[in-house]
Amino acid sequence: MKSIFLIVFLILIAVNAAFSQVEDGQAPLQLAPVPEEEEKKGDATPLPPTEEEGKEVGAPLLPEENEGKGDAQPLPPAVDEEKEEVLPLTPIEGIQVPQPIISGDIKLEFTPGYQTVELDNGYSKAAEYRYLPEGPYIEYFSLNYESQSQEFTGEVKRSYFLTNIIDDGYWNLGYRRYGLLDVGVGLSRFPHDYGASSSDDDVSTQRDLHNFMVKFTPRDRFIIFTNLSVEDKKGNSPLTVENFTSNLYNSTAIYEIPEQIDYTTTTIELGIEYFDDPIFLQLSNSLQIFSNNITEEVPWNNISIEGATGSVKGVEDYIVHTLAVRPSIRFTENTRLENTVSYSKVTNSIGLIPFTTVSGVSGEFTKDTIDSDVRNLTISSLLSTRPLPDLRVNIKYRTFSFKNDTPKIEDTPSYVMIDGSTDAIRYPRIPRYTDYSTKSIGLDGAWSLTHRLMIDAGIEEKITLREEREVEKEKEDRLFISLNSTILDNLSGRFGYTYTTRGGSYNNLYYEEIYDPETDVTQHKQLRTYDLSRQNSNKITVCLDYLPQNTLNIGTALSYEINEYPDTVIGREMSNAESISLYAHYSLFQNLNLYSEYFYDNREMESKYSWTFDSNILDDDGNQRYIQDGIYSDFTVPYSEAIKDISNIYVIGFDYDLSQRISIRGKYSKYYSKAMSINLPDISSETDIYELKASYKLTGAYNSLSCPFISFKELRIGTGFYTEIYRRDNYAMDNIPETTETYTDKFLGILDPDYRLNIFTISLTFNF
Repeated sequence: MKSIFLIVFLILIAVNAAFSQVEDGQAPLQLAPVPEEEEKKGDATPLPPTEEEGKEVGAPLLPEENEGKGDAQPLPPAVDEEKEEVLPLTPIEGIQVPQPIISGDIKLEFTPGYQTVELDNGYSKAAEYRYLPEGPYIEYFSLNYESQSQEFTGEVKRSYFLTNIIDDGYWNLGYRRYGLLDVGVGLSRFPHDYGASSSDDDVSTQRDLHNFMVKFTPRDRFIIFTNLSVEDKKGNSPLTVENFTSNLYNSTAIYEIPEQIDYTTTTIELGIEYFDDPIFLQLSNSLQIFSNNITEEVPWNNISIEGATGSVKGVEDYIVHTLAVRPSIRFTENTRLENTVSYSKVTNSIGLIPFTTVSGVSGEFTKDTIDSDVRNLTISSLLSTRPLPDLRVNIKYRTFSFKNDTPKIEDTPSYVMIDGSTDAIRYPRIPRYTDYSTKSIGLDGAWSLTHRLMIDAGIEEKITLREEREVEKEKEDRLFISLNSTILDNLSGRFGYTYTTRGGSYNNLYYEEIYDPETDVTQHKQLRTYDLSRQNSNKITVCLDYLPQNTLNIGTALSYEINEYPDTVIGREMSNAESISLYAHYSLFQNLNLYSEYFYDNREMESKYSWTFDSNILDDDGNQRYIQDGIYSDFTVPYSEAIKDISNIYVIGFDYDLSQRISIRGKYSKYYSKAMSINLPDISSETDIYELKASYKLTGAYNSLSCPFISFKELRIGTGFYTEIYRRDNYAMDNIPETTETYTDKFLGILDPDYRLNIFTISLTFNF
């Protein structure tokens, strides 16, 4: 870290010396105006973001997520007009007299704090994916220096300086020479700790992300940018077996198997941008290097199944190389075309990782690897035009190809899935390397019929072609329409409808072709890939916002969705979801604001779960669909399962400015959830959260606060109290072996799920 600071410091000195003539009176470089990307307020719906936006740095490359990196970097702003030098005329001679150059403005904000934590259960769920330190810390620190031609910024958040680390926070340093250079350095840390009482076997991880960015603008229409990101992750990751109930939408893990994690991901990016009034062009070249720091095998065992043990060896190193070009052109003021072409290649070794093994089934497993050959190509185009002043139309086309020429494995041992018994269904350790491509075309637009009514509508068709899959060709059509209306001067609403249909042609002999029934490497013929089955979906949404008076605002949003899977034999048969939200904001008087919110969500699913033989399932002619295989003779018949998840959230709070110096904030939240099913017991939980914060502004209260060298713009002291109470009615641990006398929640070492958490904080805010 010291070396990074030294490099940045030397860069800043060199740049400052090279361009010091700018400070001596020469005008800084000016940038040409950025082409207008957003329409004026009230126009049609803006263009959607690109597929590449929002991707996490260092995330593993997925087949449909490996598009080109290197989105356009933000342009440095032009010099603030308010700070440009003004040369007034003298009243007598009319000669321009230069004024002294402003040395620069310095802004500093500093908020130290102190926190105490009281937790009545050291292994409590309260510590799940949270860091709960005690003692002094820096909540926020920022420094900003700005002159006519350059700017330096520094920012630190959530720094626990006693341990010399930043926990769940970040620090950033940035330097900008207007119109010429941008340099940024950053560090983000995300610890997942589970309290002082946690053991080494508990799931805990530490993720650090380092960034170094340089952007050079040698001319007003040309930009060179480079970026270096390094991510380190170390700890344990859970391999969980989950309960049937409450895992449809909100997973509830019963126990965990820690898997050791220690890897580094490095991303290097270099690109250029050129923009003129009608043309914008971006070229980028990125290289992502994944390095696994674990070389030995990690042993583990399944605590619920006696004798089910195994070992895993970490993912092998891999490299992702991506080239991307993004040309766009503005034909007229109302028409523009944006294009993207991205090509990626993955170079790595793929490992074959077993799940469980017991003696007498498949013997001892070994970790085999093969070299992969994976390539991706993405081409997209978007034409946006405004044929009429009140009509905006977008035409979108996208094609994505995934090509995998990895050699197949001819001879591998089988392994056992889930239950670890000798009668279990056996699966081959053969990954399915499939090629596929998708093509989609869409048309959408927005039409402002009147100043009170606007219509958004669109259609889209997507075709997916696969090789060696149960559904080789799949087609999905989507239609949506919405009305945005100002019904009255104080009442507005939005009404929307979306219809989606998806389907393809099944190859019923798919599993018989890829699994050899003459050996012990078999898979049940009833297992259908239900995520590729036919689906019909209807969704309706209604939103209303009502302002009966200036001090009261009321709103609601409702949605209902139905999904049907008409050809499913095993898996989901139907599901529906309904949600309601209500809110109200009321200003009792000028300095007091009251608010209340309510959220309701109900999701249901009907399914048929079984990987076993069922003689009652008949084909269209009334005959048994499948012939019973002896390997399934000890299994039960399938059963239908209905799963229902309900959640309710209540929020009530207030914001009160007692005076110009005193402010009070309070909020109460209640979270209630319940998961129900036919064959397993219900799970319900409640969480109550109380929050109270108060602050007092000291600035101007006492003359003694004045300082000859520092001018305090704001000096504020604050305090807060946070209480969280969690209760759960049932553990739903019925599938733990009978030898377990006491049902305890094994997830993350939680021995008692109920807890009470109290956090007290006090802070000071300096702004000068």
